[in-house]
Amino acid sequence: MGSALTGAALARAGDEMSGPALLVAGPAFTESASTGPALLAAITIAAAVGGPLFGVLLDRSARPGRLLAGALAGYAAALAVVLASLGHVPLVVTLLVALGAGLLGPALSGGWTAQLPRAAPPGLLPRVTALDAMTFNAASLAGPALAGLVAGAAGASAGVLVAAALILVAVPCAYGLPG
Repeated sequence: MGSALTGAALARAGDEMSGPALLVAGPAFTESASTGPALLAAITIAAAVGGPLFGVLLDRSARPGRLLAGALAGYAAALAVVLASLGHVPLVVTLLVALGAGLLGPALSGGWTAQLPRAAPPGLLPRVTALDAMTFNAASLAGPALAGLVAGAAGASAGVLVAAALILVAVPCAYGLPG
């Protein structure tokens, strides 16, 4: 169970870090103040659509942990592609990649919580659910702060790369979830 909560905390911290990191990286690579907010809007809007769709797929999956792991890897890869494409391809292409990432965004939050009934030891679901809720709070505080610290210390691209790395570290934890 510890692996699942660790994975959830890492993925959620990476997710919470990615928004502020993109806000910093967008203008740094395109010299346009509107790029960062456009990237954040693309990821956020798509997540609102992706939540119900991903939830249905997760509920119907015979191996939800593997689906969750794939979604995490896809989100992290999309962050890297967004970063690599900034200033090198038309912004609309980068925004489309961000939209695709956003569709997978709910995997980083609710996707983990939905697996708790399968992963929690008998009788411990209320405690595990409380700990899971704490990972949301910790990530929402640590993610943006970490994005600022990393970007300030190592540059705008580093914040996005660290966010993607945190999410990638959570992939094996998701893959190992019971299914």
